[in-house]
Amino acid sequence: MLHEKLYVSTVHLNDVDEQAGMLLDWEQEYQQLGHGKFSGTLSGAEVAEFTLIRETSNKALHESVMPPEDQIVVGMCFGSENSPTFNGKLFDQNSLLIIDGRRSHDIRTEGYLELLGIAVNRDYFFSKLQEQDACIASDAINATVTQLAPRAADMLRQYFIMMSDMLQNRAEHLPSALTPRMLANSALSNIALAVSLSKPDQYRDSLPKQQRRDRIVQNAINYMRKNACEEIGILDVCAATHVSRRTLQYCFEERLNISPLQYLKALRLNQARRQLKQLMELQITHAHQNTIANVAALCGFNHASRFASDYKRMFGELPSQIKG
Repeated sequence: MLHEKLYVSTVHLNDVDEQAGMLLDWEQEYQQLGHGKFSGTLSGAEVAEFTLIRETSNKALHESVMPPEDQIVVGMCFGSENSPTFNGKLFDQNSLLIIDGRRSHDIRTEGYLELLGIAVNRDYFFSKLQEQDACIASDAINATVTQLAPRAADMLRQYFIMMSDMLQNRAEHLPSALTPRMLANSALSNIALAVSLSKPDQYRDSLPKQQRRDRIVQNAINYMRKNACEEIGILDVCAATHVSRRTLQYCFEERLNISPLQYLKALRLNQARRQLKQLMELQITHAHQNTIANVAALCGFNHASRFASDYKRMFGELPSQIKG
């Protein structure tokens, strides 16, 4: 999909036609409407499961955009001047934009605009969503522009930034527990979650009854405890409990006032603390830092420095300060 110059790189362009032509297999035509010299950038990272695209432009444009027919592109605005529109609908930094490859779309900019999007195969997109999340995603695709609640938009925007930062450091350098496939699956789940959190009344009727919600939480906790040392994520918990990411999130927040992801991290941190205390009680002090790194890895933490930071935030001390 990407021009060879775009693989995990940024290209600076001074011609709208060149910028429009950089995405291979896309049907795009840009008309410059604003006066002055055009300046834009296009960057991307392509892995087997999805393509990440980031684009900026500095002038008023009319863009006719159509991705390949088998693709769906989910994007957000990271900065804009005045009031840009997508298919005639105003959008801003709290908007979710979805470009369906089965039809042409129009973007009208009024000055500077920065967009970040994920292009993914349509069949893959729907195959990774639970039935409830697939309905939410279908509604968003048909709407093309979905206004998110500020908190949900910020959550999704931060996730997009994290993905961009990771891939711009090249996909082969991703932590072993965070594969491109996991990134893609998690992104799709987070998109559906952001939409459902922004429209709670619209999707509340599909939530399970109280007794089943309690059982979902308990089953999820049991699965987390059993597999906390494995390379599992929230989508694995969803699969094990046969619910959508949105349902799992709602059930945990209702019963425990915490998200399932926060609970999984806390579970791993507590498990690591217990193991470190046991080792200290056994007076295993040789190569103490290596012991901490090994315990962190066994408990699902792939970055020792991040583990130390999370540990101190949770327990008020560094793991190296623990006593038996």
